[in-house]
Amino acid sequence: MESISYCEPDHIFCRASKILFAGDGSEGAAKAMKVAIEIAEMTNSKLFIVHVVPTPTVKQMAIMTSMSEEDVLAKYVNNGEALLKGYKDAALEYNLEVETLLEKSAPSEGVLAVAKAKGVDLIVIGTRGTSGGRRAGMGSNTERIVVNATCPVMVVK
Repeated sequence: MESISYCEPDHIFCRASKILFAGDGSEGAAKAMKVAIEIAEMTNSKLFIVHVVPTPTVKQMAIMTSMSEEDVLAKYVNNGEALLKGYKDAALEYNLEVETLLEKSAPSEGVLAVAKAKGVDLIVIGTRGTSGGRRAGMGSNTERIVVNATCPVMVVK
């Protein structure tokens, strides 16, 4: 019997060298992070970990509270840096090459911009993040990433 190889030139897992995980601290992101680590380990890929500070939300929070926009942004940035450190520490336990990025924009736009700038081969995200919105079983940011990404997207449920 001839050997079966899943490592054909067009197969994602054989050509992957750059994986992007987008995390927001949600339960769905935690599940997706485990998968991203596993894929990066299997493919010996560099793992990019991005957290996007949602600037539209920052502006709304400043309007709704007595805090300045700068103070709200600082809190979001501090939270994002803590999330990135936790994600990075988890990935480093597997001896992966890791780069973290903190973006400030609408979440889907930030993820897509990083994916394009870094030339990633695969984006790994959760089905629903902290916004909790649902449409066809996915959050709106997840849906925008799936629809607009130029590389494959793995959505982890």
